[in-house]
Amino acid sequence: MNTHTVKPKPFYSMISVLSLIGAIISVWQTRLYFITRSGMSEMHPFCNIGQSFDCTAIEISKYAEFLPGFPLSAVAIAGYLLIFILSLFALSEDLKKNLRVFIVPLTIIAFLFSAVYLVIMTTEIGKLCLFCLGVDVINVALLVIAFKLPKPDEESSSGTRLTHLLGVGFTALVIAFLFTKGLDPQVDLKKEDMNDLVENVMNAPVVNVPIPADAPFIGSATAPVTIVKFSDYECPACKMGATAIHPLFKRYPNQVKFVFVNFPLAKECNPDPELKRTMHEFACEAAEVAICANEQGKFTETYETLFENQKDFAQGKIADLLLSKVQGLDATKLKSCMTLPSTSEKIKNDANIGIGLKVQSTPTFYINGKKVEGGLPTNLWIEIIDRLLKQGK
Repeated sequence: MNTHTVKPKPFYSMISVLSLIGAIISVWQTRLYFITRSGMSEMHPFCNIGQSFDCTAIEISKYAEFLPGFPLSAVAIAGYLLIFILSLFALSEDLKKNLRVFIVPLTIIAFLFSAVYLVIMTTEIGKLCLFCLGVDVINVALLVIAFKLPKPDEESSSGTRLTHLLGVGFTALVIAFLFTKGLDPQVDLKKEDMNDLVENVMNAPVVNVPIPADAPFIGSATAPVTIVKFSDYECPACKMGATAIHPLFKRYPNQVKFVFVNFPLAKECNPDPELKRTMHEFACEAAEVAICANEQGKFTETYETLFENQKDFAQGKIADLLLSKVQGLDATKLKSCMTLPSTSEKIKNDANIGIGLKVQSTPTFYINGKKVEGGLPTNLWIEIIDRLLKQGK
């Protein structure tokens, strides 16, 4: 005689729906992980909200990995897929008798994972992820529902049969792991080629890079690793380079100093004799805007805004573009500063440093004096920085 007053079937359906939603969110997070670390994400994805919610900071952190190069969210995909398959076994009256035995431990693990990761986000990373919190809610709901499932009345052969079916679930787990590779935009890149890129940088000679005292930078002034970027705000490749290093600001706020030096590919403000023609007609004006915004303490916002809005550059309008996007700038001071001889002289002085270093293209980086032309994917920057930090210990 059934003593349960609540029919269990709706609970199995709720577990199916919740685990499927959890798997979908985890797929999205896995995709974001790979995009962020390949350098292809936006500087401000829609999930970065205010000062508290920053999914980029979460996905670029070391805590986003289960193994090096393998996202923790991929494990979540497998876990949710396993719970989902188990919930489907409830379609069999025989099999569902023992489902609680398997679903309860899995949901306990998911709940504990959520609790630990929430602590990590709040104490170690200092940021929250909106979708991570969504997963936390799902895990709590799954745990509560799991304990409402009927307890098995007695041991039966169905337990053995369910164990065999769990083999199918673990097969699905492997499939989930393989599926994540399809979410990686770098899946076709050979590991050997990527290793070669890293080794070429690590084995490059160290040159002295004179850094202007007034050069804007992001990070700690006393950081053990310094990355100097020679860049043109109108250069499409520079935008890609900016996108690739942008997540690094959040992973290494104290370990890396990112310095920015102007090298516009325009004869009007770059005295490089090798520059035969102006390649970017708005580059000088954009550099002036950045210099003057930096004097008002708004370099980071300006740097991001200029690269994010390259396609909207127009002669004499870049300052207005910036003023419409960045709050707190004094328009009169900004435009007055742009007309000062010292501003154009600053651009030429920056360019002369690049000329002395034989910079031939933008972006060109120097990481602790080692030259990197054209930039690298974010994950390779991470590997190089981590190796340099280890060398410095």
